[in-house]
Amino acid sequence: MINYSADELDMIQKLELKILKEIIRICKKEKIEYFLIGGSALGAIRHEGFIPWDDDIDVGMTRENYDNFLRVAEQYLGEEFYLQSPSSDRKSPYSYSKLMLKETLFLEYAQRNLKTQSGIYVDIFPFDEVPDNESENERQFKAVQFYKKLYVMRMLPTVSKAPENLIQGLKAILRRCIHYSLRLIPKSLILKKIDQFSRLYNGTNQSALACLDFPVRNVEYVLKTTLYPLIEHKFEEITILLPGDFHQYLTTHYGEYMKLPPLEERVGHRPYLIDLGTYGKEEK
Repeated sequence: MINYSADELDMIQKLELKILKEIIRICKKEKIEYFLIGGSALGAIRHEGFIPWDDDIDVGMTRENYDNFLRVAEQYLGEEFYLQSPSSDRKSPYSYSKLMLKETLFLEYAQRNLKTQSGIYVDIFPFDEVPDNESENERQFKAVQFYKKLYVMRMLPTVSKAPENLIQGLKAILRRCIHYSLRLIPKSLILKKIDQFSRLYNGTNQSALACLDFPVRNVEYVLKTTLYPLIEHKFEEITILLPGDFHQYLTTHYGEYMKLPPLEERVGHRPYLIDLGTYGKEEK
């Protein structure tokens, strides 16, 4: 795995912060609630900004706020930005959304042949109510993941990295065969199923929300009492929103979250291709 240079990572973080500011600007204008999740929330608390080796920002929104953001974003977005969602970009391999910077490139190996925008981005994830009942919770998750895997395989003919041996090569060939078979199914039908099962329990007064886009069950699961009320916190030079009981949220996700990981784990994940465009030239 090739890591970033220090200058490269610093610039990526600056550009992602620029995108985050645009998300916050629109959210404030339309009174849309958002909150940082995962490593971005951890970075806010432990580092008051990015985790030094991190190369992404993850934003969460309840489904109602997420829908509202997608509805109004195009109206307010600056010309530098591009909102990629399944509805706005028919080539998008994702069932969630990304706000990207135009004229930049941040391309993963599996996406290298896709004719779609692949710029520096911030992920925006919808959070839906999930059932308190354990068996219903598991059924909902499995249903969403089944259709999500179908969608990804339909949209991406290759795996996430180049095959390194015969077995991986055979798996890659099988993946391509599955991909071309799945292209017989309208992608809108698969997306409709993902959406249907994700929203299934919204408005049923469950105690928790989760982002069902993640492949591990309950990896982004949060009790409403942990999430609300949202609080403001410093992130680099701006103020962002976090789950109100961030200690409970981060402890659930990371355990001793203020403890730094071993040195060998403090690495980013450089994509297949990266181009900062004119932003990189301006920095020089």
